[in-house]
Amino acid sequence: MKMEQSTETLLMDLKLQGMRGSLSQRLKHGAEADLGYEDFLSLLLQDELDYRRNARIQRLLRAATLRQAASLESLDLPTQRGLDKKQLADLSGGRFIREGLNILILGPTGVGKTFLASAVGNAACRAGYSTLFCRMNTLIEQTVLARAKGTYLNLLRRLTAPDLLILDDFGIKPLLPQNYQDLYDILDERGEGKSTIVTSQLPVANWSEVIDDPVSCEAITDRLASRAIKLEMKGASQRGKRTKQRDAELDNN
Repeated sequence: MKMEQSTETLLMDLKLQGMRGSLSQRLKHGAEADLGYEDFLSLLLQDELDYRRNARIQRLLRAATLRQAASLESLDLPTQRGLDKKQLADLSGGRFIREGLNILILGPTGVGKTFLASAVGNAACRAGYSTLFCRMNTLIEQTVLARAKGTYLNLLRRLTAPDLLILDDFGIKPLLPQNYQDLYDILDERGEGKSTIVTSQLPVANWSEVIDDPVSCEAITDRLASRAIKLEMKGASQRGKRTKQRDAELDNN
């Protein structure tokens, strides 16, 4: 027991929390299975590796500030028309991030664009990619406030850093000139090596409705759409269906 306590202290000092947490169980298993030293050590090292991977995923998920606890596995394909299993499986692997591709999720209100974007963000975190979710209106407020406080460059670095940036609800209202200049700055700083997801009710051809300067609109559209996977979601609003379901449940009670 003293030897085990001493080993736990050493593991704690070395910040090997995964090994420390599984030590007692591994000692018992090792004795029962008559494991050799190398096999025993290999199992402990695997425990540490699993612990660190899981801890990193949890850090990435917290930093991502995803709006919904969504996963690609939980998507209901019959109600998420316009998607297929192969497409979702490809997104879950993060290949689009490695290739620096963007994703445009387009479709009418209520069809699940934000849910899908959050699900892709969740998969990205679990694949080890840093992610940041931003509502477009919130981003506008943040840039205005950062400019007023003189911290705009700090905000720009924060938005440039993640492997994946999710901009939700683009096009809800027209952008002011400073707004679309800030958006251009963000996309330009991120360059072609980092991925961005944009959800919008507006087709790309109609983005001039929210960016009234033709040159700025073309520059922003080119940076987002020229190397993008386009997912056009179809179907009736799921919000209405959920409301009807809740009403029916209340009527039955």
